Amino acid sequence: MLRAVLVSFCLSFWGVAATAERLAQAEALYAGGDAAGALQTVAEYQAGDAVALQRLMWLRALANMRLGQPAAALPDLERLVATYPRVPQYRLELAAALGRLGQAERALYHIEIARSADLPEAVDRRVAAYAQELENPQIFSGHISFAIVPESNAAKRTSATEVTLFGLPFVINPNVRARSATGLEVNAGLTASPRLGDGLTARFGASTRLRFFDGNAPDDYTARVFAGLVQGHLETGQTRAEIFATQRWLDKRDYSRSLGVTLAHARRLTPATRLDGQITREHLRYRTGARMQRNLGSIGLRHALNPQLEFRIAGRVERRSASQDTLAGRMEGITLGAQYRFEGGVQLGLTLDHERNRYDGLHPLFGVARDDRRSLARLDLAHSQWNWNGFAPVLRLSYERQRSTIILNDYRNLGASFGVTRRF
Repeated sequence: MLRAVLVSFCLSFWGVAATAERLAQAEALYAGGDAAGALQTVAEYQAGDAVALQRLMWLRALANMRLGQPAAALPDLERLVATYPRVPQYRLELAAALGRLGQAERALYHIEIARSADLPEAVDRRVAAYAQELENPQIFSGHISFAIVPESNAAKRTSATEVTLFGLPFVINPNVRARSATGLEVNAGLTASPRLGDGLTARFGASTRLRFFDGNAPDDYTARVFAGLVQGHLETGQTRAEIFATQRWLDKRDYSRSLGVTLAHARRLTPATRLDGQITREHLRYRTGARMQRNLGSIGLRHALNPQLEFRIAGRVERRSASQDTLAGRMEGITLGAQYRFEGGVQLGLTLDHERNRYDGLHPLFGVARDDRRSLARLDLAHSQWNWNGFAPVLRLSYERQRSTIILNDYRNLGASFGVTRRF
């Protein structure tokens, strides 16, 4: 469906006068329908400048796609997108190649960016229809990542040296104060998405997050399983209903278990704007025997100003009821984010987050209600052209500060993450 539109839309790039006779001959062969001849003509061609190289990569990519060789076209298309991130034709062709290779999630990502470039209406309609086809994913998909995570206060403990109780000063044990730690973080997940009917897909899966530290912070493991249904498409509205269960271990001991349900809806308001909303009801049981009912609602808006610059904003509210007043309470939070894709392949993301978390009961020792205000700033750096066996490197820097009416919950944490990630 996308093929005819892309060919006619993309040939506009050949208006530049030929800088080499062989390249011009190859372009003429491709335009005449001889893709194999075009590839053979430029098999040993060396581009003399950036413009010639751009034309060469584009010609090879189009010819390989016409010959049904998307894997061969992929390196040229990825390099073109990295070098010229504002050119929608390159992203659309890359999306077509990824779609043929079964990488629907990556294809949809590039389609969403390309549609922020004010495509002609007829082209955008065809692209939107192709995106709906890709939203019916392959049956199995997954992700895995590994990262080294040095943090100045991985356990998020207070840096205070003493606390006042009942009018008397007490020294805080150094073993429960802020300490730097270095760990290994592993994230992995697998999802099965069998198609049940037109626009209806089932989803079953499991994921895990493992954080192993060097002894200066407790190891932290979380496992999650889920099952649900997805109905519709982003263009007209996509709804997801899901049940899930989680378990968390802290310092190799059972910490909490939960069972919950989520209802989410996503809709594309314009080709460049997407709205997401979600409500979750979760029942948690802690190792201590305490129980908590958690109700969370969130809404977010994401807008791509152009193929290079994207903004997002999201808000969330939470209400908690519990068997202990010190767990019950409410939370409100807001997140602001932006991402910029530089020419050459560098991608820079910035996230700012702030939340206020208030608890109902009085602390048994301090005699006041706990009130936390947490702020987070995070910087993400990646490069679209760097990968090793499908693993892409990601650098993350973050600073977190929580102010609390309870000194033991007041902390700072400066962290980094040096890792690799892969989706399949």
